[in-house]
Amino acid sequence: MVTGKVTNTRLSDDEFFRIRDEEVLPQWETGKAIRDLDECIAAARELSEGKNHALRFLEAKREGRHILIPQFGRALTEYMIEGIGFVESETAIVPDGAWNLYSDSYTRKQEFAKAAAGIERSRKEGMSMLNGWPIVNFGVEEARRITRASRLPLHFVTCDEDARLASEIALAAGWTANSVTSLQECISHSKTITLEEEIRLMQYDARLAAIYAEKGVPQCPWNTSHLTGYDIAGYHCFVHVTEAVLAAEQGVKCQFLSHGINMNLLQDIAMIRVSEKLCYEYCQRLGYEGVEFIAGVFPFLGAWPPRDDEANAMIAWNAVIPVLGGFPGMILKCQDEAFATPTKEGMARSVRLAKHMLTLMGTQRLPDGEALRTEEAMIELEVRAMLDRCLEIGDGDMAVGLCRGVAAGWVDTMVTPWKHNPGKVLLVRDAENALRYLESGAVPLPAEVREYHRAKIAEREARERRKAGLDMVVQDIQAFSTLP
Repeated sequence: MVTGKVTNTRLSDDEFFRIRDEEVLPQWETGKAIRDLDECIAAARELSEGKNHALRFLEAKREGRHILIPQFGRALTEYMIEGIGFVESETAIVPDGAWNLYSDSYTRKQEFAKAAAGIERSRKEGMSMLNGWPIVNFGVEEARRITRASRLPLHFVTCDEDARLASEIALAAGWTANSVTSLQECISHSKTITLEEEIRLMQYDARLAAIYAEKGVPQCPWNTSHLTGYDIAGYHCFVHVTEAVLAAEQGVKCQFLSHGINMNLLQDIAMIRVSEKLCYEYCQRLGYEGVEFIAGVFPFLGAWPPRDDEANAMIAWNAVIPVLGGFPGMILKCQDEAFATPTKEGMARSVRLAKHMLTLMGTQRLPDGEALRTEEAMIELEVRAMLDRCLEIGDGDMAVGLCRGVAAGWVDTMVTPWKHNPGKVLLVRDAENALRYLESGAVPLPAEVREYHRAKIAEREARERRKAGLDMVVQDIQAFSTLP
């Protein structure tokens, strides 16, 4: 447990290496192989040559190109290498691609002995018996085999509460992106951890990435706001900006903003634009110069339909939003999503579908208009109110303000397993499928924003001739997975 309050303060070298030696590397026996950090950085510099996440994404942003990002995770290294090779050879994704590779649930919960049992069972059964690659169990040399097998930059989803050893192994293997998340992980993957403790753990991941970058291996950690798949646009932005500030304090100079979308074209584009704008603004306002942000779209995280036809429609729509919004990152799900983790065949189909969407849409962008400007303005008003409240009650410290905001009950969303979330918020979709506050709890919404949401809900009520209520909330949660 934490002794004392966490603050948004950069870890000193002494503190970083104390944590590394006492808390991180001893978590599993594979930590011994990465004890020499300078040696790890030298190897990573060589292994990531020509396929660096930060350099590839910054280049795509400058040139107005899109990076397709398939996702994959299997129990054994040979399955990972096979799947990565299959997708890369079957889709012509090289060089305009990057990998989002993920671990299994046991690894995410630091149950490494159970992950080891899953590895053995996978070998015995001849198939993957884990829902991801157990990076901590396999260690750095196996991770480097995967690096060498791929022609694309590699990001490892170091999500969940404590991913510090996973981050260490991934970066030492030449994977040039880990994750720098705090409130995101509490909302998405946690039940009991405090936000204070999660921020403390994230500070290590962020400082680790910054050290690699400072020593010549550019890094682009993922600053994610995927949440649970049913969160208001302003809350997504708020999470991104707070995480941007916390990571910048640790020295992170390049961040990929992975936005979980709500499936409304106008609102999602407005959300991502506001998020990127305020990440730049608040970092500069708080003294963090030269931080770069690359925006991306993460596919809808609600329930997916079980048939391929409807799933293909979801994939195509998820591709439309980053294209029309002009955002470089396009993360892909596939037709397997309703039942299982992606197969190599399913992921290849998704990449081909997305590539053809890029061909069809070309350089088309969503034209500016009053509706889009209004949506951006309302989201920005909401997010600024929350950010400024955080800084006010935290005496200028975003970490302190975040923790106090949770304790006071105004940092709030609707659906989460996290016990520290007040859960006073209710969300419904409006007549155009954008998410709106039905109940906003203690969230400090400006009156103008509150009235805007109420008016948008009223349009749907008039169209459907019924009042918005809990039945509508439940219906909307299931809307995109229901078959006609």
